[in-house]
Amino acid sequence: MRPHFRKHERRQSAGNRFGGQGGTKRHNPGESPSQKPPARSTANSADRGEQRLQRTGQETILEGVVQHHGSFAFLLTETEGGSDVFLRGRSLDLAMDGDRVRAKTRREANGRFSGEIICVLKRARTSMVGILKHSPKGWAVFPEKGFAPPAQVSGFAPKVKPAEGAFAVLQVTRWPTADAGAAGTVTEVLGEPDNVRVRITALLRARDIIEDFPKEVLAQSSAFGSQLESAQWKGREELFGLPIVTIDGADAKDFDDAVSLERLGGDMVRLGVHIADVGHYVKTGSALDKEAYLRGTSVYLPDRVVPMLPPALSNNLCSLVPGQPRLTLSAFMDINTAGKVTRRRLAQTVIRSCRRFTYEEVQSLLDGQKVGAVPRAAEEAVTRMGELAAVLYKVRVKRGALDFNLPEYKIETDAQGRPLRVVLRPRLQSHRLIEEFMLLANESVATELMAAKMPFLHRRHDAPDPKKLKALAETLGDMGLSAGHILGGNTHKGLQEVLCQAQGNPLEDIINSLIVRSMRQAVYSPQSSGHFGIAARAYSHFTSPIRRYPDLMTHRAVTALLFGKRENHGSLTLDKAGVHCSERERAAAEAEHKAVDILRAELFKSRIGSVMNGTVTAVTESGAFVRLGDTGAEGLLRGARLKPGAKISVTITAVDAAKGQIDLSSSAQQANIPPEARWQVSRRDNRKHGPGRGRGRRR
Repeated sequence: MRPHFRKHERRQSAGNRFGGQGGTKRHNPGESPSQKPPARSTANSADRGEQRLQRTGQETILEGVVQHHGSFAFLLTETEGGSDVFLRGRSLDLAMDGDRVRAKTRREANGRFSGEIICVLKRARTSMVGILKHSPKGWAVFPEKGFAPPAQVSGFAPKVKPAEGAFAVLQVTRWPTADAGAAGTVTEVLGEPDNVRVRITALLRARDIIEDFPKEVLAQSSAFGSQLESAQWKGREELFGLPIVTIDGADAKDFDDAVSLERLGGDMVRLGVHIADVGHYVKTGSALDKEAYLRGTSVYLPDRVVPMLPPALSNNLCSLVPGQPRLTLSAFMDINTAGKVTRRRLAQTVIRSCRRFTYEEVQSLLDGQKVGAVPRAAEEAVTRMGELAAVLYKVRVKRGALDFNLPEYKIETDAQGRPLRVVLRPRLQSHRLIEEFMLLANESVATELMAAKMPFLHRRHDAPDPKKLKALAETLGDMGLSAGHILGGNTHKGLQEVLCQAQGNPLEDIINSLIVRSMRQAVYSPQSSGHFGIAARAYSHFTSPIRRYPDLMTHRAVTALLFGKRENHGSLTLDKAGVHCSERERAAAEAEHKAVDILRAELFKSRIGSVMNGTVTAVTESGAFVRLGDTGAEGLLRGARLKPGAKISVTITAVDAAKGQIDLSSSAQQANIPPEARWQVSRRDNRKHGPGRGRGRRR
């Protein structure tokens, strides 16, 4: 059975890219399959602590999280407008990727900060993944990421047999010191690196993403049974007479949101967004709850899905399948012809979806075509939904929301997880319909919770860093766009005007991508000053509790509000939960995008030696990254100094499918590139990225 994939939150709207799904700080702020992972939370937390400074002559002592790149690393800044610190030397052996460390730093002559690790304050994980090798000194695991020296194998778990050159998971029992490397027990041998499915499993394990659920959790989820009885919805509003529908991708297997639209008097309509009531089943402090919190999010890969909740819930009781009663939390919004919400209401409900639509079916209805087996009331409601979505979109754009138009690719795989082809997903009007409704529901719920002073996790997106906007304006100017006005007082309007200039431009994808990278990353936080990308004062995640833990916390806050209580979220502090959920979101996004890179590279193994046309997407000290044709894949043209957006021809010289990397060289057609297409990395770029920084930043 094909796995289910994400749906509306993964489309390319601004609300999605900054408010939907979303790896590591300094990566793309977008939140879709084609985008790179999101950034670390900047929320305050007692566990993370404030960034502490202590001046010692010309040196500064800093604390922060390590982003490892093997032979070098970065200490990620935690202060507004601060710079990341380039780490080097033997002290790198002390820390793994994601560890919190104390480092001795200094400013170099070129303005860049560099330093060395003094000590590790907190470990990010308790295991590591690498290649198992045997030597005269015994078995060792050679990590690909985290720290360069191998870890000594002190033993193997029962029934685990060593295999030379295989991927292995090592439970660390001795952390690295200045005198000795790490050591531990091999708990799992995954298989050969040449096997693409094994490779993807390894990248999951390296990020503490576990596919199997504990027996206690499975038992608890199965105890609810497979059918919903009428006694279970006693006291809820019954919406069985309302034409409620779900709209999802054709390959979706779970349906956690449904919509309805009613006509009211005076040209008013009532939009209903009905979300599976996951909180009814997943009680605070239960085994189900603890496991869901640890996972934080579902992980969607081309060949599989790692769900946050067991299938008994995610694929059954919390899936709004047509014809079956399902428990929901509903947000009702009364909207006038100008698109203004005049009244909001939240309620515990029970629904029965009358039709499961695909995006393509809804698009056919919006285009005036007929679709089979559609109740008349549902057909009329969907047509009106299209009209309402268009009005809501105009309202959002008018207030400053950013709408990015980036391609989204899907990699199709066979039963063994091997890639078959890359398909460009179309962006339909029906996608925008669901986007607008989900964005409005998220905003409405946050507005109600804030008015009631109910504690909950905001989806927070701060305004862009002025330094990044200045660099963006310079880059866009070099590409022939008028962009200086984005530095003015109305950043929203300035960015919108640039996006308008990009429409129809042959480099539209690149321009959109550059703007996205200049944005801050959306995070989960107990405090918020608003959501920049959506241009909303209040915003939460409410619409997907089946696959995002912050949404489940929002549902609990809504339920408490309905009963006149105050939700304290059990033993969780919102600071701690915000940081944890942001971190798990990053790990999931990093795994998703790395898996796509690996599968794309696997497809390109047969193209070594061939010439392709491409477009430069980014320039670093290492060279230029080039998007290859319409495949969505990118390769590195080492040493090239070309402008972003430059059209060039390259030869595919090497492919490392295991790492998801494609190397390029200049082809004969590139010999006569005009001088105006060439690009010199500025001192600012050198200071910002450091050696090899660009590629890590893009992931």
